[in-house]
Amino acid sequence: MLFKSKSVPRVYRIFFDRNYAIKISGSAVAASQKLGNLPLLKVPPPRILKEHLDDYVIGQDIGKKVLSVAVYNHYLRINDKHRKLQLQRKREMLNREQEQKKDDENEPIVASSSESQAGLKNLQSQFEFDLSKVDEDLELSKSNVLIVGPSGTGKTLLATTLAKVLDVPIAITDCTQMTQAGYIGEDVQVCIERLLINADYDVAKAERGIIVLDEIDKLAKPAASIGTKDVSGEGVQQSLLKILEGHKVELTVKRPVKISKDNNNNQATSKKDESFTVDTSNILFMIMGAFIGLDKHVKARITKLQDNSKSSGKSSEIDNSQNLRFSNKVEEIELQNGKKTCALNLVTPSDLVTFGLIPELIGRVPIITALEPLQKDDLYHILRKPKNALLDQYEYIFQQFGVRLAITRNGLDHIARLALAEGTGARGLRGIMERLLLNINYQCPESGVSYVLINEKTVESLQQTKYSLATNVDAKYYSEEQKDKFLHDVYTEDELLGVQLKKELAGNAISEKSY
Repeated sequence: MLFKSKSVPRVYRIFFDRNYAIKISGSAVAASQKLGNLPLLKVPPPRILKEHLDDYVIGQDIGKKVLSVAVYNHYLRINDKHRKLQLQRKREMLNREQEQKKDDENEPIVASSSESQAGLKNLQSQFEFDLSKVDEDLELSKSNVLIVGPSGTGKTLLATTLAKVLDVPIAITDCTQMTQAGYIGEDVQVCIERLLINADYDVAKAERGIIVLDEIDKLAKPAASIGTKDVSGEGVQQSLLKILEGHKVELTVKRPVKISKDNNNNQATSKKDESFTVDTSNILFMIMGAFIGLDKHVKARITKLQDNSKSSGKSSEIDNSQNLRFSNKVEEIELQNGKKTCALNLVTPSDLVTFGLIPELIGRVPIITALEPLQKDDLYHILRKPKNALLDQYEYIFQQFGVRLAITRNGLDHIARLALAEGTGARGLRGIMERLLLNINYQCPESGVSYVLINEKTVESLQQTKYSLATNVDAKYYSEEQKDKFLHDVYTEDELLGVQLKKELAGNAISEKSY
C-alpha cells in the first residue's frame, strides 16, 4: 500500500512509493504475460515467409502466397493489440503521476524537484507520440483460414512449416474424432488442450499459436441425413463457432508435476489437475480438408452459368457429381479466355454450404484458398528438391549401414509417374519408395555390398500385379572393389549424377586417407 500518512517524512514516502511502484510494475508484467501479452512477435514479410515455404513445399504458389499474407496480417493484428494494451498501461501510469503531482503541490521538497517535472513532461510527450501512431477505436477483425485440396498436396506441411518459421506452438486435431458434448469421443476443446500442452502449459505462448482442424469436410452434413441424429456433424460445427470467433475457454488439464521411478526402475509421472483460461481470439485457426466431390459441385455451377441454353440441366449435373464423388481426379474448368484451371480454385462460400458446412462456420473463416493436385513434375521435384527430401532421407538410411544408394534421374521420373497414377499425392511417393527399396534394404546390411544403383529399368521391374506393386526389383549391387564399375554404370545412365558421385567418392577417399 502507498504511504499517505503525514507522520512519515515526505522524502522517505517518495522512496517507498517508488519502490512499491516498481513491484507493482513487475507483477503487472507477469500477469499480462499470463494473459498472452508477450513482447511483440517479429514476423518476416510475406515474401520472406513464402521463400521459407518454398524450401519445404513444392508448387502451390498461390496457396503459399495466400497463407503468407494471412499469417503476416494475423500477427500484425496481435502486435497492434499488444501496443494498445501497452498504451493503456502508460495512460494509467500517467494519470497516477498527475494525481500524485496534485497531492505534492503543497510539498516544498517535491514541488521544487525539476527532475521529477522533466520526467513527467518527457513521459507525456512520449505517450502523445505513441498515441498519434495508433487508432485506439479501430479493432482489427480475426481472420482464420480454410485450405481446400486433395490428400497429399501439402496442407498439413504448410501449417507445420509456418509454425516452425515463426517459432510458435501448433496443435493438429482430426475433426473425425470430435463429437458433441455428452457423447463418447473428443470434445471440441481438445484442440486447445493439445495446443496448451505443446506450449509447455504456457498460456501466453498458446494464445499466439496455431490450431489445425484437419478433415473438416468429414463434419459436413449431407442433405439425406436431415432429421437424423448427427453426433459428429453439424453439432460439432456449432460447437466450434465460439472458439473460432474468439472466446475465453476454461480448461482443466492433468499437468505432470513429478517424475520418479518405481521398484522395477520404471518411470512414473505424477499428474495433478490444473485449471487454465485460454483466450482463443489471438489463436490462428487453419481449417483444412480434401472435400472430395466439391470440385464436381463447382463445375456444375460454373457450367450452368456458362451454358446460356441451360440444356445440361441442374439435376443431371448433380447426379453426375454423386457418381464421380470418390474419384481421385479433380475436375478442371475451361474459362472464357480459353485457359483451364482447377475447379477448387473457384470455390465460393455457397459451394461449401452446398457441400454441408453451416453458414455460421464459413462466416468465421473469411480466407479460403485451394491447393491444386500435384503433377508429375511436382512429384519428381518433391523426391529431390526440398529440405528433408525423400531421396535424401533414404540415402541417409543406407549410409548408416555403409551403402551408397544412387537413383538416376530417369528412375526418379518413373517413380513420379507411378505416384501420379496412384493418385495419392506426395504420400504415395513414400509408399512406392518403400516397396522399391524393401528387398534392397533387406539384402544390403553386413553383406559386403557398398554401392547400389537404381535406374529406370529397375523401377520398371516394380511391375503392377493384380493386387499391388511387386517388391522384387532388379537393382545393381557393387562391392568396394567394384567402385570404378559403379561409377562407370552411373555415368552411363546419368551423366550429372556420375560427375557428382565421382567428386563425392574422391572427397571421401581423401578424408579417409588423411584420417
